[in-house]
Amino acid sequence: MKKQVLAGLLISGMMISGCATKYDVEKSYWTGGIGFSQTQLGNDVWQIDFTGNAHTNKETRKKYILKKAAQIAVEENYSFFKIQSEVEQDLNKQPVVRGNASVMGSGRSNKPAVSPNISTTMTVKLLHEKVGVEGVVYDANVLANETIK
Repeated sequence: MKKQVLAGLLISGMMISGCATKYDVEKSYWTGGIGFSQTQLGNDVWQIDFTGNAHTNKETRKKYILKKAAQIAVEENYSFFKIQSEVEQDLNKQPVVRGNASVMGSGRSNKPAVSPNISTTMTVKLLHEKVGVEGVVYDANVLANETIK
């Protein structure tokens, strides 16, 4: 019972708190899978994933990941980073069968429930120098301290 009440309060709080997913939320059960996760794939290679809600557009998701990549680079004593790959996944396309639609018992519905989550995953390579590196190289020190609007 306590878990149900806590989950209800969490969901209510999320609905009241606004539309777009806020920066620097770690993915967890309690966030409904919304937020960041990051995995170190090698000494200087990281995979960063951000899942936002239906109100978090592609540009915002990318800004969030770039800032997180910059923070990781600075923490790991690197000055720059480069995006190696970027993948977007629309989690709306994963149908879920709904149960009873209302308290009055309208029966079962086999229509898919819509998940508003959209995920962007980037693999980034951390760099000490940008000399001799092809493509766009980001300055970690600048982005790590930038305010996201």
